[in-house]
Amino acid sequence: MVLHMFVGSCNVPTPYFGSANGDGVSVFRFDASTGTAVPVTSYNGIDNPTYLSTTPEGRRIFANSELFGKAQGHVTALEFDPETGAIIHLDMVASRGSITSHNSLSNDGRHLLVTNYALGSEGPDKSVAIFPITETEGIHPACSSAVHEGTGAHPERQERSHAHFIRQMPDGRLAVADLGIDKILLYHLSPNGALEWDCSFDMPDGMGPRHLAWTGDGRKMFVVGELDSTLASLSVSPGQPLELVDIVPAIDGEAAVGNHCSDIQISPDDRFLYVGNRGANVISVFAVETDGRLTAVQTISCGGETPRALALSPCGNWLLSANQDSDHIAVFSRNAQNGHLKPGPAQIELGTPMCIKFAEC
Repeated sequence: MVLHMFVGSCNVPTPYFGSANGDGVSVFRFDASTGTAVPVTSYNGIDNPTYLSTTPEGRRIFANSELFGKAQGHVTALEFDPETGAIIHLDMVASRGSITSHNSLSNDGRHLLVTNYALGSEGPDKSVAIFPITETEGIHPACSSAVHEGTGAHPERQERSHAHFIRQMPDGRLAVADLGIDKILLYHLSPNGALEWDCSFDMPDGMGPRHLAWTGDGRKMFVVGELDSTLASLSVSPGQPLELVDIVPAIDGEAAVGNHCSDIQISPDDRFLYVGNRGANVISVFAVETDGRLTAVQTISCGGETPRALALSPCGNWLLSANQDSDHIAVFSRNAQNGHLKPGPAQIELGTPMCIKFAEC
C-alpha cells in the first residue's frame, strides 16, 4: 500500500479568493518516512474543488465545486486508479445550495454529507444536503436536505445561515457548524439518508463556528471560531445535548486583529489540537487535558500566507498546511510527546491549495 495525498485547489477566479492558480484535484505520493511528496496526476475537469473527501482506500474522490454567482454548486464523484494514476469522472450533481463549503462520508460510507455556505437565497438554498453513493455512477442527486434560519451578531458575516462543516459523530448523529447563526446543529441520519432533527447548541455570539474536531470516542468536541479567533471544548454524551467545557483564544493579543481561524485537526492520540490562523498566518497548538480543558503550547508560522487547511499524516508524524495565497503546502514534523511542530523538508509547490486528504491505496 502507498500513502497518497489528495489536494483540492482553486482554479476559477472568485472575488473573495486572492488567486485561482490551481489544477483542480491533484494527487501525490507521500513518503511518511521523509515528509516529501511526488506528483502523481492532476484533474482539471472540475471547477473550484475547495473541499474534498475520499473513501478509506482512496479510490473514490468526492469534491465540492464552490461557484460564485451561481444558485447551486456541484458535487462530483471521481475514481482514482493508484496503479495507472488515472482519474476518471463518474458523475456530477447539483449541491442544492450556493457556495458549497464542506463534505464528508457517512460512517457507513453510503452517503455523502454536504453543507452550503450560501450567499443570497436564490435557488434551492439548502444548508445541508445528503447524497446517496453508488458503486457504478458514484453519486446520486440529494435524497434529503435541511434549511437553517437565523442571524448572528456580526452585521456583515452573519446576516443569515452559513453552514460550514458537517460530519457524522461516533454516536451516529450528524454535527453541523453554522458560522452565520453561531450554532452547532445535530441531526439523526436514517439508513436511507433521511435527516431527522435532534437539537442545537448555542456558541458565543459572534464566534462564527467554522470547523469541528472530536476525540476518537466522540466524547470531546472542539469548535474553532472563524470570526472571533477562539477555540472551544465541548462535552458529548451519546444522545444528549452538548455541554461547554472551555473556551480560549486561538491566538493572543494584537495578532488576533484581522485574523480568521480556518481549520482544526486533532492528533491520532487525541492529546493535541492544531488550528490554522489566516491573517496572523500561524498555526496554534493546544494540549487537550483529561477533563477537556485546553492549554496553549506553541504558536508557529505556517510558512506562508493564508493557511486555509491543515492535515495530519495517518502516522501523526507530519502536519501539512495548505497555504492558499503562497501557492504551496508547507510540511512540518510533529513531536508526538509535546505536540510541537518544526519546519520539515521542502514545501510542496501547488497553486492555490484549499484542502488536503490522505488515503492508503
